[in-house]
Amino acid sequence: MVNTVPEAPPRDLLSRIGIPKKISWGFVGIFLFMVGIGLELSWLSPYLVDRGVDVSVVAAVFSTYGVTVSIASWLSGVFFEIVGAKRTMLIAFLLFTAGTTLFVLVGVQQQAVWALFAGYAIKGFSYPLFSYSFLVWIAYRAERNRMSAAYGWFWFAFSGGMSVVGAYGSDLLIKAMGEIPVLWCTIVWAALGTFAIVVLNRDDIKPDRAGHRWRELASLFTIVRTEPRLLLVLGIRIVNTLPQFGLPVFVPLYLQQFGYSTSEWLSIWGTIWLSNIVFNLLSGHLGDRMGWKRTIAYFGGFGGAVSVLAFFYAPQVFGHNYWALLIVGLLLGMCIAGYVPLDAIVANIVKSNKGAALSILNLGAGLSTLAGPLLVALFAHLIGYVGVAWIMGLLYVAVGCTVWYVTPRKAVG
Repeated sequence: MVNTVPEAPPRDLLSRIGIPKKISWGFVGIFLFMVGIGLELSWLSPYLVDRGVDVSVVAAVFSTYGVTVSIASWLSGVFFEIVGAKRTMLIAFLLFTAGTTLFVLVGVQQQAVWALFAGYAIKGFSYPLFSYSFLVWIAYRAERNRMSAAYGWFWFAFSGGMSVVGAYGSDLLIKAMGEIPVLWCTIVWAALGTFAIVVLNRDDIKPDRAGHRWRELASLFTIVRTEPRLLLVLGIRIVNTLPQFGLPVFVPLYLQQFGYSTSEWLSIWGTIWLSNIVFNLLSGHLGDRMGWKRTIAYFGGFGGAVSVLAFFYAPQVFGHNYWALLIVGLLLGMCIAGYVPLDAIVANIVKSNKGAALSILNLGAGLSTLAGPLLVALFAHLIGYVGVAWIMGLLYVAVGCTVWYVTPRKAVG
């Protein structure tokens, strides 16, 4: 890998707040690209059902999407090392465009089931290659003592685009344009993000020498043997966002028992992630000051356990009380943000092969999209919704205990 020397000590405003100046436009690109992802996530499943696609087929399409997201997440870091920074972003955009075109033009408009599967599977490879590869870029450009803050800005851009602007914006755009134009509109947002990160962002990291490419690919498998602590990282990252992908599967149904409308649920869910993006920034800065592992353990682990259980039990205690559930949801969004310093820890576990190390972390992010719904599918009928909530809570407690065994090269408390 060439041209990977971190920039000089912070002097400008961007560097002081944790954004590496060389790649500042990259954060804008991540935000814009993830808006394109988020514009369809909150309504696409019921829309397909309303158009006559069987519920089981829709579930299978989204499961296939989860598989390709997981694979791309795992490959993203090493793919970045092998192909180079800007080439990776361009390939991700081409996959997004091809997948969306096949999905909408043939799958949705011509109701071809095979195209629904193929198009969404192709699309699933795109956003991990685009966004999670940028985590490696940050690892090479951020100052070590501001690295957690830099990752906080990344997750601010990522979640702000997908879960906040994408979610709220989809409602406005659907009312103005209709569903099909919104699906095509996602390509425009992805193109804007690609333009920002490839054209406006002048920095680049060139691909590794050809002779090292197979070794880089092999490191996806060998790095866990040489750095077994990455297995703990994998588990911690899966647990991190379990509520993001697990709660929407059963909580809307659960809340109906207490009189909550779909509109109230969507409003609370969107506010949770609005809270999350704010605390992504605070968590990054807190991690640099308080200690990376302490932040994850106390806020992400133990705080996450308390908040996810409080979110489940609030309707039982307060009944149909929108504001009580909203406040508990804000706490949940805050605690999920407590995992931001994990990226900084992983970037400092190894001296080289940062791409492979971050690929393991990204694999955890991808697997979380599968693990959340799978957890509900396996246990909801056996032990009920309350059992699922307690499993999530206990997993968060486990994170609070095990994160202390994940130690960077230069120990950070």
